[in-house]
Amino acid sequence: MKKALFVVMILTFAVVSFSVSTTFLYSKEATSVYLVASFNNFQPIPMDKSFTGLWRYNVDLEPGKYLYKFIVDGKRTIDFSNEDIETYNGEIFNVRTVQESFVLPKVGDGSIKKVYFDNERRYINPVQKGEIYLSIEFEKNDVEDVELQANASSIQKSVIESSNTVIYRFHVFTEAEVLKYRFLIYDSEEIIYGFNGTEEFFEFDFNHPIISYFDIPEWSKGRIYYQIFPDRFRNGDTSNDPQGTYSWNGPHNRNSLSFGFYGGDLQGVIDSIDHLEYIGVEAIYFNPIFEAQTPHKYDTTNYLKIDDSFGDEEVFSNMLEALHESDIKVILDGVFNHTGTEFFAMKENFLKQEESDYLDWYYIKSFPIKKSTESYEGWHGYADLPQLNNENPEVKAYINQVIGKWMSFGIDGWRMDAVDQLPETYWSALYENIKNINQEALVVGEFWRDATSYFEDPSFDSVMNYIFRDAAIAYAKGGRAINFVNTTNAYIDKYPPQVLHGLWNLLGSHDTERILTALGEDTQRMKLAVVLQMTFIGSPLIYYGDEIGMTGTTDPFCRVPFYWDDSKWNMEILDLYSQLAELRKESDALRKGDYTVLYADESVLIYERRYQSENVIIALNSKDSQIEIEYDLNGSYRDILTGESFNTIEKMPGKSFLVLVSE
Repeated sequence: MKKALFVVMILTFAVVSFSVSTTFLYSKEATSVYLVASFNNFQPIPMDKSFTGLWRYNVDLEPGKYLYKFIVDGKRTIDFSNEDIETYNGEIFNVRTVQESFVLPKVGDGSIKKVYFDNERRYINPVQKGEIYLSIEFEKNDVEDVELQANASSIQKSVIESSNTVIYRFHVFTEAEVLKYRFLIYDSEEIIYGFNGTEEFFEFDFNHPIISYFDIPEWSKGRIYYQIFPDRFRNGDTSNDPQGTYSWNGPHNRNSLSFGFYGGDLQGVIDSIDHLEYIGVEAIYFNPIFEAQTPHKYDTTNYLKIDDSFGDEEVFSNMLEALHESDIKVILDGVFNHTGTEFFAMKENFLKQEESDYLDWYYIKSFPIKKSTESYEGWHGYADLPQLNNENPEVKAYINQVIGKWMSFGIDGWRMDAVDQLPETYWSALYENIKNINQEALVVGEFWRDATSYFEDPSFDSVMNYIFRDAAIAYAKGGRAINFVNTTNAYIDKYPPQVLHGLWNLLGSHDTERILTALGEDTQRMKLAVVLQMTFIGSPLIYYGDEIGMTGTTDPFCRVPFYWDDSKWNMEILDLYSQLAELRKESDALRKGDYTVLYADESVLIYERRYQSENVIIALNSKDSQIEIEYDLNGSYRDILTGESFNTIEKMPGKSFLVLVSE
């Protein structure tokens, strides 16, 4: 037997109903306030004014949904603090839902405590015309199962469990212009959940989507990225070295690494393409290359000019052409929330003071303007980095000019710096501008935490996935497999599925200690982290020098010049990167396949990457000691690193790993 699940009744299903003490409040100044509500047939009830100025009315109500509004000094008005409204008899009322807080969800009781389904990307997530993800969420242990009924050509279902809720996600493909769908819920009986809680079908019009389409560039999914800090990667042209350039091979100290120049440039990147190809690099993210006074270039002097120490526009064009010929994409660093003090607008502020035309480009505090955060806002309190007023239309126009210029050269995308310093609306507008220039351009945000909200509008195609880094390091240090799984699942289950293959899975960057240092310079532990990075769902981002086992604590010691003397290279790490990159390039399963955890007990983690008929199984043990297990592989597999064949994994030696492909 089927029944419709009406929205009005969502919260009222229970075997026994008890009255719940309910309070209605009105907080603004008034002479008299009355409550009109559906629980007494909309008859006005006087509210009492407390000594704090709040108007209050208490009543015991059965669990359910109630309509209400106020009469304030004789005028009918809704409660503007409550956004939940409905129309009744042509008049707008607020909705107040009363729920039995102690009623626990129970599978098989034929009732649903609550349905979570709304017009937001978490539940309605259109990828492109004819492709959409639809999700419906329930409290845990509330329903037995859910299916989707729709005019679809293909429906793929997944179930995502968290500590408190269960999401049923449906990946839907259809040839219809308008997708019609409803949910069939199983809970001892069949319950239909459709439009407004009835049996009517919801409709999604692909020609007029209620939520914008969102997909990331296909080329970016599963690609191998490489981060280059230009001054420290390779010196290909000594003629552009700044005066006082330090010796490439050291000795190095905090002062030289923080403030000194070493001569790395764009020609050096051209000269290193063979090395990049050997480790499988398919895209480069460059730290800033525009004119600036420091070696790190985050204090921009001129966004429209390549820094002289790196080359000029001709060299930049030559580098782009050479990299593109090797199918290596180019991502530039967009540092748009602050400038250097020598940037033209800030220079004029210092020069002309109150008469400057660029005062509104920054957050000026006092005059005379001096190089001090007492005079203006500095990024993170640094006077050398005056904070831009990105809400100023002139600033927005200038940033768009910068983006337009370098995209006209044929770059493939932008990595945006410190995105939490500006509102999401700023980034979503900039994202739209970039996509209007080139829909296939990649836009990545530097954000260290859960980035779910940045994908709603969206603001970015990807983020630097520091959550993965933290989980990988904790596991490689000897951590528990389930902790790695839970930490990574926390974002995998929340982010839109179409972004997962494009997340930048890094182990280190110019802002962190190097991965080998973080793992106590234990090569075998680093190899565990590399296996995770190169086989996990997402896109590996290799920080320059990690592939040869460079070490270094946090900034500036993580920015030592690349060891071009190969006698200093850790060949075990380099060979592992090369082998895994070769496999990754050939494997659709690793580049864009599904990710499934097969086994996670103590220190042993086994997971599968699968795409159509191809699958790769990865097994790791993070502990020093051997672990005895008995895991049947359901077939014959070969370890690509040793050539050994397996039908069953019976043991995992300490700090070991297997990368298995079917024979």
